Amino acid sequence: MKKSIKNILLGGTIVGCLLSGCTPFDELNADPTRLNEANPGSFLDPILYNISIFGWKRFNDYTYELMGNVIDYRGTNGLGWWYVSDSEGDNTWSTYYQWLANAKAMEKEAVTLNEPNYQAVSKVLQCYMFDILVSTFGDVPYIEACRGDEQIYYPAFDKQTDIYKHILQELEEANSLFDTSDNLRYNTSGDLLYMTTDGTGILKWKKFGNSLRLRILLKLLNAPEFDAETEIQKIINDPDAYPVFESNDDAAWVNISGVYPQEGPLDRPNNISGYRACSEFVINTLKTWNDPRLPVFATKQGDDYIGWPAGFAVQPSGKASAPPKTLATAPMKLILMSYAELSFIKAELAQKGIISEDPRMAYENGVKASIEQWGGVMQEDYFDNPETAYNGTLERIMTQKYFALYFCDYQQWFEYNRTGLPHIPKGDGIPENQEIAHRLKYPAILQRTNLKNYQKAKENMGGDNFTIKLIWQQ
Repeated sequence: MKKSIKNILLGGTIVGCLLSGCTPFDELNADPTRLNEANPGSFLDPILYNISIFGWKRFNDYTYELMGNVIDYRGTNGLGWWYVSDSEGDNTWSTYYQWLANAKAMEKEAVTLNEPNYQAVSKVLQCYMFDILVSTFGDVPYIEACRGDEQIYYPAFDKQTDIYKHILQELEEANSLFDTSDNLRYNTSGDLLYMTTDGTGILKWKKFGNSLRLRILLKLLNAPEFDAETEIQKIINDPDAYPVFESNDDAAWVNISGVYPQEGPLDRPNNISGYRACSEFVINTLKTWNDPRLPVFATKQGDDYIGWPAGFAVQPSGKASAPPKTLATAPMKLILMSYAELSFIKAELAQKGIISEDPRMAYENGVKASIEQWGGVMQEDYFDNPETAYNGTLERIMTQKYFALYFCDYQQWFEYNRTGLPHIPKGDGIPENQEIAHRLKYPAILQRTNLKNYQKAKENMGGDNFTIKLIWQQ
């Protein structure tokens, strides 16, 4: 390889992609950072850095307010009042397709050089991104996506069911490709996710792929086209063949230093608190739990933590707690998927009788993992509190999972649309007939760059609006 990606900004694009699902624009075709030659390791850290930074920003810019964590009180017509702009999904579409193009190029190089571990890593990353895309929009380009080099400039949209089937097949293949007797030979200093220099790192990548499968299969439990229960049981009942996260050490979070080029997500960390108040739901819940995450997620006002009602009709008087700048200050962990989330997945599956594990133990593992993930110390009597003790209900699991999904892209929103839990108060300033968005609208640019396939997708979806429910939603 003539040029190492280590000498290129982590924010640089290696392979240009497009808003229409990888349709060529002149400025992308002339991308000066595009490499003519690369090995599969060249692509890995830029993909990891950019998708993890973007996922953090999506929580901060969208999920944070829509899901009632914080209130932006500069007006009463924003996300906290369940008003979503038509262009809200544009960056999600362009960003993930851009880095999918890079991941596909990585896979191609891995196949050429007979590097199965890189091939498997690429598949996991592609499935991670496609899952977010299909869970955000519904039908999206999959089979024909990012194939501009084959002169497929106007990719067809695939149906949600077909995409999920392909994703699950790809993750199955990735699991079989991982070779823990080998490493990622081109990333000699390790990768940003697991610092992979030997088989231990490869095993963690394998655990990430299988944990991601469980995230996806959980969503598909009520989709009749899938036998998700059988697939879940196959994974859970054979941990040697299908290892999953076992501790925070396995979790898929990208550690960034904050030092160029691994800069934090915000230019000014103080911006995380600008014109923002923490919600009553967050403050009061964590107070009731006597939870050590409260000072991590909120600042004090005087001697107390004070929340405002999300979606209020009239702004409360006084001042409220705000998110601390430490949440946006690197070094930091950028979360793709946590061990806490995996534990709550197991708790739900056990509570529903799908797997034979102890739901209380899985629930408590999830709570402890989340607290420790944020640097807290678990009190010995934490579960003596009747408000925190496992009580056999899905609501108890999902309320803790809500906090475990902090700064994890859209996952709080996805889980709420899947279960309707936790019961987030609907503010009295939100119109009575206003629903929370079930999906985001397709980027308007598709109507200029890929109109025919956009119209087919719109017809298949039953329209292109926020109220359309996806196949895994209630």
